[in-house]
Amino acid sequence: MTVKLQHGIKLWWFLLLICCHSAFAFHAQINSFDKQLSRLELGQNLYFQQTHKALPLEELIFDPERHHAFRLVSEYKKSLQSTEQSLWLFTRLHYTGQTPIQTIVQYDFPLADVVQVYSYNRSKNDLQLLSSTGASVPFYQRALAYRSFAFPLNFEPDQELDLFIKVQDAAIAPVELTLWQHNNFVLDQLYKNILDGLLCGVLLLMAIYNLFLYFSLQQRLYLFYSGFFINCALVLAILNGLAFAMLWPDYPEINQAILYVAAGATFACLTLFNWHVRRQQGGILGRFGFYLCLVSALLLLFSPLYANNQLRFWGLLVITALCLGINTLFALMHAIKGDRAAKTFALGWAFFFGCIVILALSQIGYLPTAQAWQYLLLMAVMGSMALMSFSLLQNIRGTVQQNIDHQRQANAHLQQYYDIYHNAVEGMFTSTLQGQLITANQALLNMLGYQNLQQMQQDVAKTGMARYYANPEDRVQMLKQLQLGDNKNFEIRGLRADGSAFWALMSARLAEGEGAPGAYVHGSIVDITAHKQNTEQLAYLATHDTLTSLYNRHYFIEQLEQTLRFGHQATLLYLDIDQFKLINTTCDHRAGDALLCQISNQMQRVLNNRGTLARLESDEFVVLLPHLSSNEAFAIAHQLLDTVKEFRFIWQDSVFSISVSIGLAENTDDNQSTEHWLKQADSACFVAKEKGRNRIHMFNADDEELQRHQSEIQWLKTLRQALEQDNFVLFMQPISAIQKELPGLHYELLLRLSLPEQGLVAPGNFLSSAERYGLMPQIDRWVIRNYFRWLAQQPAHLAELSLANINLSGASLTDPLFKAYVSSLFREYRIPFAKVCFEITESMAILNVHQTLDFISHFRQLGCKFALDDFGSGFSSYGYLKNFPVDFVKIDGSFVRDLLIDPFDCAIVQSIHDIARAMKIQTVAEYVENMEICHKLTEMGIDFAQGYGIAKPRPLYQQD
Repeated sequence: MTVKLQHGIKLWWFLLLICCHSAFAFHAQINSFDKQLSRLELGQNLYFQQTHKALPLEELIFDPERHHAFRLVSEYKKSLQSTEQSLWLFTRLHYTGQTPIQTIVQYDFPLADVVQVYSYNRSKNDLQLLSSTGASVPFYQRALAYRSFAFPLNFEPDQELDLFIKVQDAAIAPVELTLWQHNNFVLDQLYKNILDGLLCGVLLLMAIYNLFLYFSLQQRLYLFYSGFFINCALVLAILNGLAFAMLWPDYPEINQAILYVAAGATFACLTLFNWHVRRQQGGILGRFGFYLCLVSALLLLFSPLYANNQLRFWGLLVITALCLGINTLFALMHAIKGDRAAKTFALGWAFFFGCIVILALSQIGYLPTAQAWQYLLLMAVMGSMALMSFSLLQNIRGTVQQNIDHQRQANAHLQQYYDIYHNAVEGMFTSTLQGQLITANQALLNMLGYQNLQQMQQDVAKTGMARYYANPEDRVQMLKQLQLGDNKNFEIRGLRADGSAFWALMSARLAEGEGAPGAYVHGSIVDITAHKQNTEQLAYLATHDTLTSLYNRHYFIEQLEQTLRFGHQATLLYLDIDQFKLINTTCDHRAGDALLCQISNQMQRVLNNRGTLARLESDEFVVLLPHLSSNEAFAIAHQLLDTVKEFRFIWQDSVFSISVSIGLAENTDDNQSTEHWLKQADSACFVAKEKGRNRIHMFNADDEELQRHQSEIQWLKTLRQALEQDNFVLFMQPISAIQKELPGLHYELLLRLSLPEQGLVAPGNFLSSAERYGLMPQIDRWVIRNYFRWLAQQPAHLAELSLANINLSGASLTDPLFKAYVSSLFREYRIPFAKVCFEITESMAILNVHQTLDFISHFRQLGCKFALDDFGSGFSSYGYLKNFPVDFVKIDGSFVRDLLIDPFDCAIVQSIHDIARAMKIQTVAEYVENMEICHKLTEMGIDFAQGYGIAKPRPLYQQD
């Protein structure tokens, strides 16, 4: 009973409100229209208020306080925020026509979550729900299947209706309504679909175009620009409801989320695009702005995962302003520093930014929202994008030009490589692993003997590349090494087209083919035949004598060392041709060379490969007879001796008999080195010469003659070491004037050898060895050089010096370089020529008359003095005296020593003095051992005396 009573009370209250409604009705401006209705904007007489979501429409209508809370929409407040509240729109419609009419009410905000439309007929107190839809419900639940919210509304003649619309959304809700005649609405929607489709199509075409540019030019900025257009088209499709209507009509829950994802991706791509257009410039500020925009865009992109509707909306507004503002600012900065394309790009950015701002203000109701105006703005946005694309086009042109330049350079390099390839000195080729020729240059064709490439390809097609290898297995081994990654040079013996052989150095490597790694062989070939022959020739010359083609000293010493190393029995023969110097002197060197070659042939014929024959130097030969004792080797030595003795050398109608001296030494335990073994055989050969030549002498360690020869050889080693280490010491012995006293120092320069164990050694012990082995020119050079150096360091002694006698050997006088060497020492140390007297022995002077006279004439003209030493010891002294322009004659000491007791010596000395005085030559007596001899010489008129009776020899450095 109580429940029925309560329902009755509520019903009574509701009827009371309806009955009293007319008394409290809201006085609203009426939107009147007639049968000619096409389109009626209801914004001028549109009212709104905001309430909580749960407020029912009945309370708005029948509660006077709520009803009178509706306010007229002002000119500058066309959109209202609707967060946790509902936005109610109210307008009063009056149809003045006399026939019924079908109209459509349009609320053009496709993103609204909830849209409910009510009509209220005040005259009949009839409240009806026309439609309850929104973006939060599937698309098919809409009253009319259009992108914007549209509701059918039918009018009877002269009917007045109140229209209430409830809107719920977390964003900005527009407060605009439009009343359409049905057919006109359909045409308008068709027109909008076409325009929106064109806009999205243009954006997608620009995206595809930039994607094509990315794949063509491989520049990422075009990829980002393509992403910008794709996401921009998606944002546009979501905003105008096209995406919801066509792409996901059954999934309203993702519509809002994808808007923020697409917007975030749009700003991210735009930021990356702008960053790459600016070539990542701008310094620290530019990088900061770039990362700020990029992070902001990513936050917006992922906002559906963490933010509510209201937070996402405000984030969209802030990030849109931030990204557009910063990118526009940096685009302008880039334009200031950039080129014409940069300025065009910045202009497009500024235009784009302005259009987006105006479009946003238009969408939220602060600017006129006429369709023409909005589409004009969209076209302006497209124009700004086209302007930016134009700047990119300029960039593309620059890039294309760079690519063209690079292509030209590549073509130039290719042409250069082609020229180098075909004009290279070395032969080059490319072949397959199977041996088929791909290409070859002209150098290789010339090397192998072909006129053109076709000829070579025809031959290779029949037999493969292996035909050019003397050993075809060489190519197989080369390919194995190349396949193992061992790219290196290969020395091969090749074959030309005519079959002739040649040596080549080939460098090869594997190259990749189409889909097959290592499918080709690239190679280069250099003809090294001449080099190979030269190498072999050098190797031959390293071991052979150039004149006789016998083995040389170097090779022979190696054979001796090998014999000693393994302890094999062997005998060494040392041969010296006896008449060689005579033939060289009487004929010429050509005759000597011919003799050596013919003798070599004779000895090779006798040996018949039984031993190793080599030429050491000049006319000295050696033979190593392996595995033979000295007695066995003696027989072969005798054959050599007889063969040479029977040989007759013919030269220019002259016939010479030839003989040879042979020394024989067997390898024994005493032979510690090859040098020692050679010395034994050499000493034995020397003894054979000393005994009369044309004979064989076998080495015996107890042989006195061999010991003497070996002693001379030892002196030879000592003298060479003394020359290298300055072991000689200069002495002097005064020469005294005995007829009258003369000013200054006058002495003869003498030489001593300083040895660690023996002390000072007199020249008589080593000069004969020095003369025998040709060391006298070197010793004479040492004496003059060191004496002149010492004089230059002792200016007082040089000033006091009257004359210094320096001995010269005959070998020095015949040395063609000795005269120039002495002259250079005079100039270097500035020694006065008049203070030097050169002594020449009588025996050496008469053996080399022409050279001696030339030397004397040259230095006497410069002021030097000359003395004829040991005069009287020769057989023709008086006869030669008149031929030598000397200043002094030094009487041989053998006549002076016994002057007081031997009348014959006295007569000889007197005669030499008389003849010299007649020729105005001063005389010097040697070996004056006491004052009695000196007095006798004074009585005889001798000018100078030298000997122990006058002064003993003493070191030069002791002179003050």
